[in-house]
Amino acid sequence: MERKTMGAMSGAETTTSSEKNKRVILNIITAIGYQVVIAVFGLVLPRLYLVNFGSEVNGLNSTIKNIFAYLSLLEAGVGLSAQYSLYGPVAKGDTGSINGILSATRRFYLKTSVAYTAITVGFALLYPLIIKTELDYFTVCCIILLYGVPGIVLFSLRGKYNAFLEVEGKKYVVTSLAMVTMVISNLLKLIFLMISDNLLLIQATYCVPSIVQVVFIIFYVRKHYQWIDWKAEPDHSALAQKNSVLIHQISSCLFSNTDTVIISFMCGMNYASVYAVFSLFFANFQQLITAFSNGVTFRFGQLYHSSREQFERAFEWYESLYYMFVFWVYTVITAFLMPIIRLYTSGIADASIYDSKKMLLLFAAWSILSCVEMPLIQLQSIAGKFDDTKGQAVREMVINILVSLILTWRIGIAGCLIGTLAALTYRTIALSRYMFGNVRPGNAKRSIKKVAVNAAVAAVVLWILGLDGCRAVNYFYVAGIAVLNSLWIAALYLLVNVLTNLEEYKGLWKELCRWLKMRSMR
Repeated sequence: MERKTMGAMSGAETTTSSEKNKRVILNIITAIGYQVVIAVFGLVLPRLYLVNFGSEVNGLNSTIKNIFAYLSLLEAGVGLSAQYSLYGPVAKGDTGSINGILSATRRFYLKTSVAYTAITVGFALLYPLIIKTELDYFTVCCIILLYGVPGIVLFSLRGKYNAFLEVEGKKYVVTSLAMVTMVISNLLKLIFLMISDNLLLIQATYCVPSIVQVVFIIFYVRKHYQWIDWKAEPDHSALAQKNSVLIHQISSCLFSNTDTVIISFMCGMNYASVYAVFSLFFANFQQLITAFSNGVTFRFGQLYHSSREQFERAFEWYESLYYMFVFWVYTVITAFLMPIIRLYTSGIADASIYDSKKMLLLFAAWSILSCVEMPLIQLQSIAGKFDDTKGQAVREMVINILVSLILTWRIGIAGCLIGTLAALTYRTIALSRYMFGNVRPGNAKRSIKKVAVNAAVAAVVLWILGLDGCRAVNYFYVAGIAVLNSLWIAALYLLVNVLTNLEEYKGLWKELCRWLKMRSMR
């Protein structure tokens, strides 16, 4: 079936399967590139912050970022609700329904931008009064305002475009633009960090990407989707699940950001900096995994609403490869991260507080379990099961906050991670039990087996290598040893997974051969 245009102002384009697959590849490539850029600058810049300004400023920056993550909840679930509602109309090219959903989305974002701006200003005025820091009131206030600019732009202008482009499979457009602007912004920040100690000047570069991006995105959508009518009759029913989505987003936000806030208040900014440094390495790769998953979600979403049999087969293969890949990479990271941490914090006055194998293991467990949960979150979003699972999200929040507060008071920084692990364990089990039978056929035994097999391989490898895979000579030495070891670790994971799940991998191999044959015949 060929792509066909139904009129510049009256219809959308229907897209062929090969074009959708091409968009998946573009989404993944740009997402990986973007996360690599984030990882590189995310490792270099905090190091310069630590050296130039000390642990206190690094901890303050990390805490403010996490508090702004809470403010993003003002979106109230509209973006995700809009995406779920758009899957069907976009797959069918139903412009009337698309316009109704986008019009309702636009109205909500405009209202939210007013509230977000007011709260940002209030936060900037009050927060410097209640924290202990050597920085003066005006500096902290301005830092907060500069951090708030991207959110104001998102709510007032960008949010509605992001929701549509993601369902359309063109997230690569937004990601490519973000990557280019981020490189420019961070290069400016690097230069300022090396030639100046003016914290406000350095922080001002944080606003550059959001302003440049929105101009380009508006231009792109108006050029390629002239039929979109943002002022059409709004379809508010399409956003009916937004309150349930909000509960899920609050839970997710608490899971991602509670630890830093609690640690900064109960343990001090120095320990918030310790958490931030470990998070740099683990969270950067987790963001890479999330970006990859988001790149394929639109394809699974449209497939789920058009062919359940094809969806189930494709998702089963995806899950197997995904779990194997995640465990492999995190095993390598866990074995070789401690030498990197020592090199990264060398020369810092309080470097000894960063040398903690207990923190390493807790972060590894948290990161792996988060990735195990990821396919379940994808299923929840694709099937739109937000109402049915909101109770789980509430219980996860309660477990996370209570256990984290109690254990941080009793045992310090590790208590926060244990609280997060407890909440995440509950949510993964509860979500898995719901999804099998309600979204996917059968039970969770196959998925549990895949996780257990990969966890066993990880335990064996870490028992062999330990948590100090090599000496902290220099970055290139550690990276070289890690890469060499990753080869036999990957071979071991592949061998064990194939032997324990032979029939599924046979089917995957046949499908791959069929696809390659079709490609060669074109």
